[in-house]
Amino acid sequence: MNSEISFESILKRDNNWLIFKELYKDELSENTVHEVEKMLKCCTRECGFATYVCPHCGATKTIPFSCKSKLCSRCGKKYTDIWSQLLSEKLLNCDHRHIVLTISNKLWPFFINNPSLQILLLNTAAKIIKRVFSQKQKLTVGFILVLHTFGDDLKPNFHVHAIISCGGLSEDSRQFLKVNYIDYTFIRKTWQYEILTALRKHLPQNKSSLNPIIDWCFKNRTNGFVIFADRVIKDSKQRALSYVARYTRHPPISKRRILGYDGTRVSFSYEAYSKEFTKTMPKFEFIKAVLQHTTSKQFKTVRRFGLYSRRSLAKYEIAKSLLPSQTPETTTQFNWRQNITALTNKDPLVCESCGQEMILFSITYVDKFGSFKTIYKDDWFYETSPPESFENSCQDEAQGRRQICMSEVSY
Repeated sequence: MNSEISFESILKRDNNWLIFKELYKDELSENTVHEVEKMLKCCTRECGFATYVCPHCGATKTIPFSCKSKLCSRCGKKYTDIWSQLLSEKLLNCDHRHIVLTISNKLWPFFINNPSLQILLLNTAAKIIKRVFSQKQKLTVGFILVLHTFGDDLKPNFHVHAIISCGGLSEDSRQFLKVNYIDYTFIRKTWQYEILTALRKHLPQNKSSLNPIIDWCFKNRTNGFVIFADRVIKDSKQRALSYVARYTRHPPISKRRILGYDGTRVSFSYEAYSKEFTKTMPKFEFIKAVLQHTTSKQFKTVRRFGLYSRRSLAKYEIAKSLLPSQTPETTTQFNWRQNITALTNKDPLVCESCGQEMILFSITYVDKFGSFKTIYKDDWFYETSPPESFENSCQDEAQGRRQICMSEVSY
């Protein structure tokens, strides 16, 4: 296994990206091109950078910013770690279940490059889960849905991950009632019926191709579509969320799974049915397989429902008050400086000339027009608002001075 091979390096070698972009220019969306080209600039000065100065000897050092592209494995890892950590703090102090809702592979082609049907998949999953818990006790549970569009082999594989609280708020909002049993047979059959019925309704123009598949599903999948239900999550909720979080921002293939690239073909590993396999593809076919899973800019693959919905904040607070106080899980806030120091045994902000700690002097960023702009530390106090591209990287000090949040600057 060659640890130096990544999807990014394959695009850069042999002018692969430029050639691919020309070959498939009629198929590539503007957003896909944008995400790829952001990734190719990751941690270079083209993404902007922070300049540090040593107050003792005057030496300077620039720290390039990360790209935050949906295709970048480096940025994806950081994003999912932060997302799962923040969300674990939001989850109620009760057990949760992890369920995966799948559909027949015969239906996958209808969902490719069709955001409206992908939203339909999420909304139908939400409808089923609400129905399960309102059948008898009429409970309002909290659940989070994550849409996943691909399998480890890079083929389309549309399914929904659900993290569901094992209990919910009663109809009169006076009790939080636990649920120890879920009728999975009901979920399988109802999930299949609702999805197939919704597809028939939303794709009337595809009757000739869709109806035979729907009829086949009803005839041959009499037990409903397959669902996978993990055991109840009783230990670390953050660990469970970290697994699901991989699908929120993580690219379709990680660096560790790419085994080789010989200039014409790419080999990678994938897991299926608890076994590991190796697959080899022509390089442009491989690139196309990865890029086909790039979501549109505004599409949200994560949705919150029930008690975790923003519209249910009042009910969430009531449910939280009815449950035992939560002992915070031991977590470490993301900090690029600490991470680099731990990885290299070298503090990136210690001056290499004299050993003194360097201080932040200026920030150079790329504005929405693609031009470089620089703001200096002494100017931050006078800024009415931070640059758009660093809006999430700035925080107000007690005195009102703008200061870069160190956790957002990364190699």
